[in-house]
Amino acid sequence: MAEKKKMKRCPVSLQPDIENLLNDLSEDDFSPATKEERDDFIQDRQSVSYWKDAWRRLRKNVVAMIALGIIIFLFLFAFAGPLLVPYGYEQFNSGAENLYPYHYTLEDQNRVDEEIAARSQSEVVDVDEMIAKAKEEAEAKGEKFTKKDEAVIRAQAKVAAKNTSSDENAETTDPDAVRRELGIKKHLFGYSKQELERKAAGEKVFPHIFGTDMYGRDILVRVMYGARVSMAVGIFAALLVLIIGAVYGSISGYCGGKVDAVMQRIVELIYSVPEMLVVLLIATAMKPILTEYVNSPGGGAIKSFVSVLGPNLISMFIAFGMLYWVTMSRIIRGQVLQLKQQEYVTAAKALGASGGRIIRRHLLPNCIGQIVVTTCLQIPSAIFLESFLSYLGVGVSAPLPSLGSMATDALSGMYTYTYRLIIPSVILSVMILAFNLFGDGLRDALDPKLKK
Repeated sequence: MAEKKKMKRCPVSLQPDIENLLNDLSEDDFSPATKEERDDFIQDRQSVSYWKDAWRRLRKNVVAMIALGIIIFLFLFAFAGPLLVPYGYEQFNSGAENLYPYHYTLEDQNRVDEEIAARSQSEVVDVDEMIAKAKEEAEAKGEKFTKKDEAVIRAQAKVAAKNTSSDENAETTDPDAVRRELGIKKHLFGYSKQELERKAAGEKVFPHIFGTDMYGRDILVRVMYGARVSMAVGIFAALLVLIIGAVYGSISGYCGGKVDAVMQRIVELIYSVPEMLVVLLIATAMKPILTEYVNSPGGGAIKSFVSVLGPNLISMFIAFGMLYWVTMSRIIRGQVLQLKQQEYVTAAKALGASGGRIIRRHLLPNCIGQIVVTTCLQIPSAIFLESFLSYLGVGVSAPLPSLGSMATDALSGMYTYTYRLIIPSVILSVMILAFNLFGDGLRDALDPKLKK
């Protein structure tokens, strides 16, 4: 009867064709497909996972991929670079003080020294001629020429040279002016005179690519270690914020009610605390304790680790653990409040799953996109805080370098040795900008609402 009703609904012209088709069907037509038939089946669209789809969209973001390449380069620069440079970050290179990121060859320096010596010698000869002439005039008059008269003539010649042509005399003995007159050009990288002599003898000498500071320390390797410290602090602080914020926010959002209200009031209280003041207070309070611990007898891995970090850096990590996780906790709480109403969470409760298991196995994995993005954006914030504190002198402890502390050291010679300030500042700015751009691209790629 059902077949007849369906047949009546069809146009009259199609009824014979449908009857013939039904008569041609057999039980073999409904048997499972063979392996060859399954292999020949063409899918309309290949199924992809969430992370594979996010990576596909991230690759289309040119700015984010360039930022990722810069981040990878900076990681290699900071962690693998010091292995290629033969200098240590606290190594004093005698004779290589205050070198620029460029140099003059040994032959050019010898030419300049000979020219300056020749000009100085000509000035000395002129004074000697004046003394000899004055001595002859005194003898002609029958007067005695004393050493006092000679000293007076030398002093008068010196004063006259300063008053009449001080600029010209300075230019004749100024090395830069002499180089310009001789047409001597600069070459890349910096070498001291001793290193140039060793290089001329055939010895391989690694150049000071970024120059040296006032103590002869290589700036390149110090920038590498400074970038390593900044990245390590940023990643460690971001992981610390991730752990505390994810646990706190997920518990607050899952429990809800009074528990959520109390926990959020604590978050609002922490928001009102000035972070910088807390970091300075913790550093001041912990410095004598940690100093006494480091100077106490005995040793161990923990003590060496504490001595390398110093009280300021440890206080910074404590401040991150106390204050900087609140933004992460609020983001996770908002996601959990939405996800806990889903059917799979209700099913897990019905099966007797505990709250901890539901948070660990169902809620947090579904917040992974927001967690990854927030953690990635927390890294440049931590890097900036560490560099700022080091710039103020309450960051990493000397002699361990930091990009912020190197900028502080460069202020004393900012006009004479400008490159000492420019190099660490540019590295720090590029690092923070790259992490921010990559975090923005990662947010767009992991957001399911922005699928393309």
